[in-house]
Amino acid sequence: MGFITDRVSHVVGILALACVVFAPELRAEKQATPFSLSVGTQSIGIRYKFTNENGLVESAKEIALLGCDTLKIALTPHYVSDYQLSRDAQIRSLNDLVRLKPSYTEVMDMPFRNILLWVYPFSDTKSAFNVGKISDSEAEAIYREMYDFTAFVLRRYSGSGKSFFFGNWEGDWHVLRENFTYNLDPEPESLQGAIQWFNLREKAVADARRDTPHSDVNVYYYIELNHVRKTMEEGKPSIVNRVLPYIRTDYVSWSSYDVSKPAAILGGEKGKDLFFKALDFIEAHLPPSDVKGKRVFIGEYGFELTSFHSPERQNDLTASIMKWSLEWGCPFVLYWELYCNEVDPDSGQNRGYWLIDNKGVKQPVWFLHQRFLARARTFVNDYKCKHGELPDQKLYNQEAAKWIDDIASAPAQCAEDAASP
Repeated sequence: MGFITDRVSHVVGILALACVVFAPELRAEKQATPFSLSVGTQSIGIRYKFTNENGLVESAKEIALLGCDTLKIALTPHYVSDYQLSRDAQIRSLNDLVRLKPSYTEVMDMPFRNILLWVYPFSDTKSAFNVGKISDSEAEAIYREMYDFTAFVLRRYSGSGKSFFFGNWEGDWHVLRENFTYNLDPEPESLQGAIQWFNLREKAVADARRDTPHSDVNVYYYIELNHVRKTMEEGKPSIVNRVLPYIRTDYVSWSSYDVSKPAAILGGEKGKDLFFKALDFIEAHLPPSDVKGKRVFIGEYGFELTSFHSPERQNDLTASIMKWSLEWGCPFVLYWELYCNEVDPDSGQNRGYWLIDNKGVKQPVWFLHQRFLARARTFVNDYKCKHGELPDQKLYNQEAAKWIDDIASAPAQCAEDAASP
């Protein structure tokens, strides 16, 4: 009933939000803490595939076969380039997209425990970043799309035991207005607009969660940031210090290349210390939340073959980040990505951010993930048989981190054998 009768109060509230920036406050609502096998991957920006199914369905099935309990995909106006889907002029909102492109619900219906989505309303012109504020009419439209999609998910998946996480792609590029120059400082109005944008989206999710009857399903809100080292070491303005403390969010995703690559190359305790320092830095800037446990996760990391040259080197560096992330306590450690989405502009070759290459060959890093996830499922099943419940995330991560060294050095054929029926 609240979905219809509360519309006026939602509109009034959101128009006020469009003009006001506020410090975060705790919601009265309590949320359960989700569980994951932590290690996983994602599929966004499909450039090749191997079956007659569309890129979204094919890649989701591959991620399930890998053993992941988590799927990360994109729900955006760029659905054509995201997954090689056909364009439909009738699609004008997020709910239109999932209704008219049923592949989205098909993959969300798959037996994944956790589903992370980049969610971008069709009504969003990015005026928050380009102008520094969102008009009342655009704010209401963005809010409505986010609210309606959240309500749809809560209704459809009520009783499923699933957890959904709605967020964004690398937010620091947004505040730089997609000027991909790392050391550039964002304009103050872009940072101010980002506060409004993140709070607007979070409010829509939280309000729909409050208003929509549901049980045994969770929808969380997260923001993703990606420029940490320059702020941590030089005090430069970015989302982590100029936006994050002034918003509401359940989780923070870190697209971690600015630290994970140099830390993994450095290796050993020095590399681990650098990586932990960055995670601690993000955590120190988190706004309060009633979500328990660690709330910073690795939304992206990876080591492209064109720069690191050897699949074996790629595997070793990945294992380091995987292990350190588990030791720190990240609830998700998501490798970029299943199929490579990047092509070198000079050579025309795939850059090699992949688990499976463009010839269909599973790389050593695929086997690393497969071995880990097979062992993870065995551990969780044994724990449930003994204790009658899932382990908590902290205990699981502590145990899982101990497996990495053995798993990283095992021959690939062992994983092929374990994957066979």
